[in-house]
Amino acid sequence: MTGDHQVMIGNTILGRGFPILIQTMYDSALPKDIGALDDLLRRIGKLNAMGCDIIRFSYPSKDDHASFAYICKHSPIPVVADIHFDYQLALDAIACGCRKIRINPGNIGSRWKVDEVVKSAKDHNTAIRIGLNSGSLPKGNDPVPTLMCNTALTYLSWFEQANFTNTVVSLKASDTEVTLEANRLFASLSDYPLHLGVTEAGSVVSAITRSTWALGQLLSEGIGNTLRISITGEIETEVQAGVELLRTLGLRKKGIRVVSCPRCGRHSFDSQGFLQSIEADLLTIDKDLTVAIMGCQVNGPGEAKAADLAITGIGNSIFLYEKGVLVKKVTQQDAKAALLEAIEHAK
Repeated sequence: MTGDHQVMIGNTILGRGFPILIQTMYDSALPKDIGALDDLLRRIGKLNAMGCDIIRFSYPSKDDHASFAYICKHSPIPVVADIHFDYQLALDAIACGCRKIRINPGNIGSRWKVDEVVKSAKDHNTAIRIGLNSGSLPKGNDPVPTLMCNTALTYLSWFEQANFTNTVVSLKASDTEVTLEANRLFASLSDYPLHLGVTEAGSVVSAITRSTWALGQLLSEGIGNTLRISITGEIETEVQAGVELLRTLGLRKKGIRVVSCPRCGRHSFDSQGFLQSIEADLLTIDKDLTVAIMGCQVNGPGEAKAADLAITGIGNSIFLYEKGVLVKKVTQQDAKAALLEAIEHAK
């Protein structure tokens, strides 16, 4: 099992007994002007309110130094730099103040270049993630999971020779079985923290399905300390999916749990449209509540009994329940405000 070894990412601790952290990766190039950077910081703040704990940025050029340093200084959550090929970019990103860098030592270049990165990370109290993907491994005849695991252990030995142990490992593949085997094997051989993910998992449905299948099993076995649900889509959806996975596994408690019907021919209240209108607000509320949104009176009252708060309706008449008790009747136009007010006052 992983996690006995503790790693510091800024003031955040990874290791057994500490919360599983959710990560995403910014989906565009870093802006240059201050207004756009402040907009980005507000987006990071919203992601944090939704449950995101760490955010990673590509760092492909020193031209991004000023913008990246600004984000590192003002971000409400730890910032990670994603580095490939050029060790000097890793040194520059560390100088910007990022809390962690992700490198694949195999594509940084000569061993001395890796040693330079490790030395700088040690001097700046910066964590390193050894990030290995199945598509970019050293050549070898071993099965891919074994090759991934052995490569990670080799790189860890390099770091330890330099007295650096503030290291996280990730072993990702687009194949879920390879991901499962590699992480299970590593967890049986090392207690370094693991960052979990299924790489290049596809669009929303396929990515969440495949990631939940693999990461859910690993987390249920006590394997994994951080995770990313990689989606070809909005990064907010990545965070939402990660939070829901942890909540489903009982590994994260706070946040609104939504129970909503898929809608059928009986509906006279547009539960789908109502959920879409209010979901962004619900995702940023840090209360341990169950909210039911139902489209008709068949299952609505029953779900209301099991929920902290519930909305259901007939036509333009919307009924608000608290702990299964009908407390208010409002119009469709007022339903969103009524539910948010009830959540604000709920204990």
